[in-house]
Amino acid sequence: MSTLVLPNGEEALDAEQLETLIDSVRNVCAGLWPDATTAATGDVTQLWDAAVRQGWTELGSPEFLMVVIVIQAELGRHAAPLPVVDAFLASLVAQIHGDDDVVAGISDGRIKPVIAHPSNAAFRTEGVFRHVEAANAATHLLVADPTTLTAQWFELSDAEIISLPGLASPSWSEVRVTTAPEWSVDLKVFPDFFRIRRLGLAARASAAARRTYEYAHEHATVRKQFGKTIGSFQAVSHRLVNSAIALTAAEELLAHVGELYSAQDPSWVLASEIYIEFVEAKLAGIQFDSHHTLAAIGYFDESAAPWLFRRAHADLAQLSALDSNHSVGEYLLHDGMSLPEYDRGAKAASIREQVFEAFRPWMNGPPAHLHVWDDRAREVLRERGWIGVGWPTEFGGAGWDVSSVMAFSEAIAYVAPPVGNIWMGINSIAPMVMKVGSPQLRQLVVDEVKKGDLSIALGYSEPEAGSDLASLTTRAERVEGGWKINGQKMWGTCFPDSRWVVLAARTNPQATVPHAGISLFLVDTDSPGISVSPHTSLGGDVSATTFWDDVFVPDSRLIGEENEGWAALMTALASERVLIGAAVMRTHRAFDRLLGLLRAQPEAVIPRRRAQYVSEIGRLAIELQAARALVNRAVREITSGASGSAPMAKIAATEMAENLNATAVALLGPDALYGWGVEGASGDGYFEDGLRVSMMGVIAGGTGDIQRNMLARTLGLPK
Repeated sequence: MSTLVLPNGEEALDAEQLETLIDSVRNVCAGLWPDATTAATGDVTQLWDAAVRQGWTELGSPEFLMVVIVIQAELGRHAAPLPVVDAFLASLVAQIHGDDDVVAGISDGRIKPVIAHPSNAAFRTEGVFRHVEAANAATHLLVADPTTLTAQWFELSDAEIISLPGLASPSWSEVRVTTAPEWSVDLKVFPDFFRIRRLGLAARASAAARRTYEYAHEHATVRKQFGKTIGSFQAVSHRLVNSAIALTAAEELLAHVGELYSAQDPSWVLASEIYIEFVEAKLAGIQFDSHHTLAAIGYFDESAAPWLFRRAHADLAQLSALDSNHSVGEYLLHDGMSLPEYDRGAKAASIREQVFEAFRPWMNGPPAHLHVWDDRAREVLRERGWIGVGWPTEFGGAGWDVSSVMAFSEAIAYVAPPVGNIWMGINSIAPMVMKVGSPQLRQLVVDEVKKGDLSIALGYSEPEAGSDLASLTTRAERVEGGWKINGQKMWGTCFPDSRWVVLAARTNPQATVPHAGISLFLVDTDSPGISVSPHTSLGGDVSATTFWDDVFVPDSRLIGEENEGWAALMTALASERVLIGAAVMRTHRAFDRLLGLLRAQPEAVIPRRRAQYVSEIGRLAIELQAARALVNRAVREITSGASGSAPMAKIAATEMAENLNATAVALLGPDALYGWGVEGASGDGYFEDGLRVSMMGVIAGGTGDIQRNMLARTLGLPK
């Protein structure tokens, strides 16, 4: 989690201090609650006394909310039921009431409060409260009623506490109070009470699921079946990868809540609901998936997994019983709110606004495609100096830093101006040639790309070499003055519109490592010996299968060194990483279009879907915000020179695009399947176009399956 900032601008805990805090929780648990199996016999009172000595009960001030959430989440990894969020909320309620003695008692440990919620009207009148956690260790009960929005404070010395065995461990209790409440508070003055309580439950449940996943991950690296480590089975590795993506997204969503809360940004409320609904939607499946990987070893009580299962599902049950006043869909559709933004700084915000202003005339035009362009839109890029904003200044670029380039690329992706297939040259090929090309080739490429009208095709894929580029068979043989190329390439995007193609060919068939014998060439597409068979894609763009028969390429068009093409490709990939946010911003634009349409015309939803469209918008918003959270994490990593989260972001963003457009069509019905410009087309044809194009995002640059395989290696799973 990033630095927490107090409302007065002072840092509460920086990243290092937060890590120290987490270590202190683990150290306390090491002696009193070493792992989740302790849930069967652990002494909550001893754990509570240790919390008092650590000062965790002194954090009864609003600015420490996320600190308390961090503590409770870490306790969830041990399946420890210490209710630190309950103590935090009780202290705040006591402050509202003006009971300084209670505040002091919670701080020094004389008062150990737990929270209960009336489960039905009879219990409210009879003073009977169920599902109470850690009641045997508590001295007081705060009964918070979400129906009446009141909180009542009870002393428990004369209360009857009855253990209720069931899934929860330690068992929940039924508490029967025999005295009147000492005082009560109107929770209308504390509207965030139930939200904070739900945040604490969601964070603890999520941490328990994360710990179960870690056990499953470790098991998958050592357990053997059929002579192989089970983590090498794709079904197992993909299951773990999917869990890792969801858990990482959850952690990033929670961190964003903290950032917005600390900045006193009102959108922290919606960010909280997005996080909570994400946890509710994903967590049970993640927990089950981890158990499926652990199989029998995670089913018996000697393992920590069953106790973490109990912890996670107990918290999920409590969470589901506490309704929010508003769902995510209601906040967006009925209250007119937008998805909470990530603060990239004033410079990034300025760049975003400049791009929006410059391309506003095209924002509601036909859907953009690689084979369609408007020369006026390209002229905007030239006039503004936006071609090569991330290039070094010595090559005629603007020399922008990574954060600014990312802000620009995200804004461009959102507005999607009709400039055709020029970004491949600007963002990938030119930076690669600058890095590894000869001076003459650098000059040629930079001069042409700077004009802003150059389409460059890629000649990588072959009939038997798609994502597995190391298996390509197209040959480049040395001849006088250059190379003679023979072979076949497929899926050359925009090949018919391109003047150049970057071709990958094998120059050393004897290389012991297959990718070590590959070279790259920059080839004129009208070179003699190239035969072109065009193909129109489902998305409308035109690619081509090309046949290469003794095609001559001069030495001057070799990109980098002979047999070093793989390294050059990795250079191009590194350049492309700064564009990681582009896919999610295109989806964000589609979501905003759908949201705007349904706000203005809810009757556009077909009748049989009208009962569910609010929840569907909420579901899409949550998935989109999770993808944005992963992109934001990748942005931070890239800025610091890392890139481990980029595949997670790519998977989440591109699969979200498929999901969103398919859902839009399902909500809007057949009228959404007419193209742009057709009278009566629901959504102006954007969603039918988006539906057709969306799968290309999953396929391009390595399919989702390939990305998951790569991510499995990154996570340390065996091949």
